[in-house]
Amino acid sequence: MIEQTSPAALNTAEHKPLLFGRYEILSELGRGTSGVVYKAQDPKLDRLVAMKILRPELASLEESGVELKQRFHQEAVAAGRLTHPAIIAVHDVGEAEGRPFMVMEYIEGGTLADLLVGGRPLPLAEAAGIVLQVCGALDYAHRHGVVHRDIKPRNILVGQLGVTKVTDFGTARILGANHTQTGTMLGTPAYMSPEMVRGQAVDPRSDLFSLGVVLYETLTGVNPFNATDLAAVLYRIVNTNPPSLRHHNPVLPPALDGVVRRALAKEPEARYATATDFADALREAAGPQRTGLLSVVRDAVGDAWRTRLLAHPARVVAVGVTCLLALGAGTWAVWGRGPDVPRAQDSAGVKREAGLKARPETPTVAAPPATEPVAVTPKESGCLSVNAVPFAEVYIDDRPAGYTPKACLRVPVGEHRAHFVMNGQRSPERLLRITARHTADTPLRMSYDFNTRRFGDQ
Repeated sequence: MIEQTSPAALNTAEHKPLLFGRYEILSELGRGTSGVVYKAQDPKLDRLVAMKILRPELASLEESGVELKQRFHQEAVAAGRLTHPAIIAVHDVGEAEGRPFMVMEYIEGGTLADLLVGGRPLPLAEAAGIVLQVCGALDYAHRHGVVHRDIKPRNILVGQLGVTKVTDFGTARILGANHTQTGTMLGTPAYMSPEMVRGQAVDPRSDLFSLGVVLYETLTGVNPFNATDLAAVLYRIVNTNPPSLRHHNPVLPPALDGVVRRALAKEPEARYATATDFADALREAAGPQRTGLLSVVRDAVGDAWRTRLLAHPARVVAVGVTCLLALGAGTWAVWGRGPDVPRAQDSAGVKREAGLKARPETPTVAAPPATEPVAVTPKESGCLSVNAVPFAEVYIDDRPAGYTPKACLRVPVGEHRAHFVMNGQRSPERLLRITARHTADTPLRMSYDFNTRRFGDQ
């Protein structure tokens, strides 16, 4: 079986070719929560591909396995309807040995997460170039009715010559489809939008919030909402604004702070309306525009990739020389227009953007920070941090008190009975004693796992 074979063994010449379906597995590229991605050879078309296969332990589960297989199919449908140079192409889907698989184009390189290992920020030119290409991919996807819902560095591939591709549409929502999962939290917590945390319906502006988090991290090396536990992460996303970019990286242009602040606005209406608007603002804030000569060079390279001319060695050399000339003309060329992100032609968008920046942000009060006034004084209430796996509704004294996770659920001082409810299942009750010492920084903690049917440590 594939999962029992180490990547080193896969590369050993003395081993016979390891086949999965018709594809020859060459090496392992990475593992996620639901699938394993391999570098493989397609013998029919004689090309390298990336092959994502559902993890065997998940495929054997009855209910969860069925759901994950549906997610695999959903990813293929969402990505398959998109043909764009900054979106990974899906070549084939199928099932072998009871496990679904997906075959995608293979990109030599790594992910944006690999470039950010160790909290090292990227140079402004490189960071802007990557995010502008992602803007192009999202603009195209949104115009074709697809919301990605899991934009993060791990799902952004960065290949040779700086070519960037968005991948993993496993949690994507196809606008207008009737199988969306409203009220269910999908995606990666530290990159979720506030509306995703609240379990509300999402639209393209949710992807732009996630991309704003990616831009912040790429420029500073720091995720703006990262914390020691999940409840704190989600609390920060909904309630707190991150420090200025220049707090972490003082050399960045001040105008970039305005771009990030608008992308990370808590309410969708206050964010950029489209990925094109986001790209225009980033390009304006990042620095000078490219010259006409560099525009021609960059477009030529983009055309070469789109038409697969770089598959021929002789053309690789020619394009490489062209790129070296472009790089010699100035690293700021990467700030030029990315695929499918046209520059706004009128000043109305600029005026609209200025108006939004000037308008004070509407505060969100789902769980007020300790520094803000609350409905009751600290002497009358304490903070209860609640979490459940999967996410569940919490009841205090048989009254609903919202959905997990919550970093600071305000509960009156005294003894209370608490339990969780998830899809008709009810946890045992827990007797809690809330005191004024239970603050937002030191809450009383309560968690429950519906899979093991056990409470976690308080």
